[in-house]
Amino acid sequence: MTNMNSLILAFADIRAADLALVGGKGANLGEIAHAGFPVPPGFCLTTAAFAKFIAAAPDAEEFYALLDTVHTDDLENVREIGARVRQALLKIPIPNEITEAVRQAWRELGPEAAYAVRSSATAEDLPDASFAGQQDTYLNIIGETELLNAIRSCWVSLFTDRAILYRVQNKFNHRDVQLSVVIQKMIMAEKSGTLFTADPLTGHRHTLTIDASFGLGEALVSGIVSPDAYQVDKRAGTIISCQIAEKEIAIYPEKGGGTRQVALNPEQREQAALTDDQILALAEIGSQIEAHYGTPQDIEWAIASRSPITPLPKGDGNSLTSSKGSEGRIFILQARPITSLYPIDGLKSPDDSLHIYFSMGHQQNMTDAMAPLSISTMQNIIPLGRKEKGGSTVLVENAGRMFIDLTPILRQPILSKGMLNGISMLDALGPQALRIAMQRPEFQRPHNLSISFSTVKIASGFIRQVMYAMWKQDYTGFLPQVNQWISAYIEETNAKLIQASGGKEQAQIMVDALQSAYLLLLNWAAPLIAGIASTRILPHLGRKWLVPEELDALTLGLPGNAVTEMNLALGDLAEIARRSPELVELFDRLESDSQLWLEKAAKLENSAAFIEALDIFLADYGARGLSEIDMMAPKWYEEPISLLRAIAGYLQKEEGSHRAQEQKLIEARQNATKKLLAVSKGLKNRLAKRLIYVTAHGSILREHHKFAVIQVLRVAKEMLKKMAIELVETNKLAHPDDIWFLNWYELIQIWDAEPEKYAKLASERRAAFPRYQKMSPPLVITSDGETPVVKYKVTDAPDGALVGNPVSMGMYAGTVRVIHDPQTESLSPGEILVATFTDPGWTPLFINAGALIMEVGGAMTHGSVVAREYGIPAIVGVHNAMTKLQTGQRVRVDGNRGIIEIL
Repeated sequence: MTNMNSLILAFADIRAADLALVGGKGANLGEIAHAGFPVPPGFCLTTAAFAKFIAAAPDAEEFYALLDTVHTDDLENVREIGARVRQALLKIPIPNEITEAVRQAWRELGPEAAYAVRSSATAEDLPDASFAGQQDTYLNIIGETELLNAIRSCWVSLFTDRAILYRVQNKFNHRDVQLSVVIQKMIMAEKSGTLFTADPLTGHRHTLTIDASFGLGEALVSGIVSPDAYQVDKRAGTIISCQIAEKEIAIYPEKGGGTRQVALNPEQREQAALTDDQILALAEIGSQIEAHYGTPQDIEWAIASRSPITPLPKGDGNSLTSSKGSEGRIFILQARPITSLYPIDGLKSPDDSLHIYFSMGHQQNMTDAMAPLSISTMQNIIPLGRKEKGGSTVLVENAGRMFIDLTPILRQPILSKGMLNGISMLDALGPQALRIAMQRPEFQRPHNLSISFSTVKIASGFIRQVMYAMWKQDYTGFLPQVNQWISAYIEETNAKLIQASGGKEQAQIMVDALQSAYLLLLNWAAPLIAGIASTRILPHLGRKWLVPEELDALTLGLPGNAVTEMNLALGDLAEIARRSPELVELFDRLESDSQLWLEKAAKLENSAAFIEALDIFLADYGARGLSEIDMMAPKWYEEPISLLRAIAGYLQKEEGSHRAQEQKLIEARQNATKKLLAVSKGLKNRLAKRLIYVTAHGSILREHHKFAVIQVLRVAKEMLKKMAIELVETNKLAHPDDIWFLNWYELIQIWDAEPEKYAKLASERRAAFPRYQKMSPPLVITSDGETPVVKYKVTDAPDGALVGNPVSMGMYAGTVRVIHDPQTESLSPGEILVATFTDPGWTPLFINAGALIMEVGGAMTHGSVVAREYGIPAIVGVHNAMTKLQTGQRVRVDGNRGIIEIL
């Protein structure tokens, strides 16, 4: 076992488990050196030495206390504190004990040699955070004095502005991050670069990528040279791509120490940095390192000279002794996990062929991570591929997200076409991304989708229902009937839960209710599909006579839609609040603590009517909120702050403006309808009448299926909160919130299991969850990790403009407001709402929006529909909009062409 007080450790004595002593870089170098990979010999000055150095600083505690006050939004404070800490530490002498230990190891390794001195933090090269480039590296260090100065500079680099900010952003405690220093024999590289054992851009796990340039790797890592780029198919061991860049400069070591930058001659600039043999040799070593760790690796490498390639035999670089005859050999300078790849642990192919998965989060306009119980809930609601012990073969869980396996459908030509058309309505980039994945040779195989006679019979019966709903059904009283079906289902489920004898029976009742919910939704599925089809056909029918604005108006301002009615009710709430001047004034001082604010409101004169109306609203719509399909996320009835912010926004607008806007849409629809019926004749006139009728009664049901589901989830959540308390009291869970980290099958089994079994499982899953929350899921991903990247192309877009899919017409110029959390952030009137996605929980923000820009979505997703209802331009599918646009920027949103021009 490694001595934790050791000041010096040779690579031969270091393993991956020694992270706390030698940091991420040092631990990885020791691990791969021990495994026999070609690592230049060296040693690590451990974190015990760093602790002694910091202890020698009389103001160390004061420095750490100052660092604890740093926030990412106060860069000037970061600069001041960082500079103060660095200046003080640079004046502190290295303790004699450390100096002597370094001197002894250095002499044993070779005092005449040049060295690379690298920082190695205990929080770097981790699966979740690489910390790459946050601390300093010093190359070609010669002599004892220079070596000790480089060591001190490495220690001090833990407190550079960028390193401080990185720790704050990633929530690392400054005191917890220690620094080791790697002292390693310098490779006088003629060629060097990086190697990713998986494609870092597409995520393809079988494509190895190499970047290479002449000289030391510093030029490539620091970004001052464009490297050659090579790709290798790891399975076949073949080079599949070579892109030779114009390499204008290189960095080489100086004879007396340090480095120099050299301009390459024209012939060298266009010359390939690597031969085919060198590319394949690097690929082989990279694949071996990946196999050793079991995860894709980010590797830095160097080749010592122009001599023909002769890979270093395994075993070299494993001790403090010098290695002779290194010319032409590959050396590994660093290896760490690739932290940017999206995990594929839950997407393993069931039959060893390439499978294609589509993000259900994008389909639901909710790409945040969900806890296991929320995912298990959706797997129970959707009747596809359910497993007996939880989970699904079709709707799979991966990294806190749901993905649907579309492989069988996409391999069937007829079904594939229908699926691509359907997905285009949900996300305009979806079909293009799917087609890229479908072109992969590994995907090309005969489909084995067998359709039974009973399936054909059910499908044909449903098609007949849709045809009946489209052309014959009388919709008189149908909407009240749908609302009654939903209410009855909720009441029946509640009654069963009340009568249940215990937690196990309640969990089983809830599973049964979830699994039968689709039968409830089927009651209006055919009219809904007919209604949506009518909204698509009607504009095509009328485009001969109506202008685009009139065609849009045909499907807007329809009463009965669940979200529209909710928005109107919310506006009515604001009008009730407006009757009390004291309440309006209190809305101007809205606090983040909604309960405290409501207590103050309740004490105001003339506020009773508002409080009563708010209670009614929450009874009707309180199950809605952000991330609606995620049961763990707070809903409006639990935390109404976003509702109160929306009401405050309404109060800034004209009295009755929400009803006036709705009336404007109704009149526009009535006028467009009247015109269409007046100009169309004969069969087309009869067709228009029927399509208008079905649109008015069928398309308004598009939110009812979700409205029904969230009512069921509200019942489930209230049951689960009570159940969680009981499970904690009986020591079956450690914390009430741990209940969200089990699935429904486990919630049934937990009552008969040993107390610690599921408590431990839930705690482990909860600890892993924050990692998933930081990730952004891809729209499409394959079972080998490829995430096809697609963007909109608009040929006449101005330079620097962003482009996307226009889903609501119009033109608007205004100020951007990037919203990450509508619970805590608000939108001023006329601002342009920029978001990753929106769901009904975001709807209150739309009242002030001048336009909408989203990274995710299609023509029929929530934000697009609401934008059309509100008459504001909207563009969705805008790649990286949340990072490329900044709050306060002025932009012009062209909802006709899908262009966002930064003004």
